[in-house]
Amino acid sequence: MTNQQILRRLRIEFFLYVLLAVLLVVLYETHVFVEGALVGNAGAVYTAESAGILLAVILTPVALKSFHKALVRMAYMEDDEARRRCYVKWSEIRLAMFIAVVLLNISVYYMTVDNMCGYCAIIGVIASLFCWPTKDGVATELTMKEEEEVVAASPQPSPEEEGADEDGKEETNTEP
Repeated sequence: MTNQQILRRLRIEFFLYVLLAVLLVVLYETHVFVEGALVGNAGAVYTAESAGILLAVILTPVALKSFHKALVRMAYMEDDEARRRCYVKWSEIRLAMFIAVVLLNISVYYMTVDNMCGYCAIIGVIASLFCWPTKDGVATELTMKEEEEVVAASPQPSPEEEGADEDGKEETNTEP
C-alpha cells in the first residue's frame, strides 16, 4: 500500500464519518428519529448524559494520545508494509473513537434536548479535525524512525561545552 493509497483510504473514511454525523442530525431534524424521547424521565436523562460526557472526556484524549504512542512503536518496525498496515489500523481506531463520541453525543443531545451533550459532540468534532490525513502528515508519520535516528546521530553540545573555551573555563565578556 503506497502513501497515496493510504491517504485516499483515510480521507474516504473521514468523509464517511462526517457524512454519518450529518445524516444523524438530518434524521433528527426531519423527525424521522424521535426528538426528546427521554424528556420527562430524569433517570434516563441522567444516565444518557453521564454516558455521553464520560465517553467524550475519556475517549477524546485517549484517541489523540494512543495514536502518538502507536506511532512511536511503529517507528521501530522493520517491515515497511507491516508499518503501513499498523498505521492504517491505528488511524481507523482513532477515528472510530471519535465516531463513538460524536454520534452518541448527537443522539443524546436530541433525545434529551439538553445542550450538554451537544457541546461534547462539538468537542469531538473539533478534536477529530486533528485526524484529517494530509500528504505530508502520512509521509512524516510513516518515516518517523529515520528522522529520529538522524536527530540522535547528530552531535549535541552539552550546556557546559556551549559557554566554555578549550580549557573548560567560562568565557567572560569584559567589554562595556
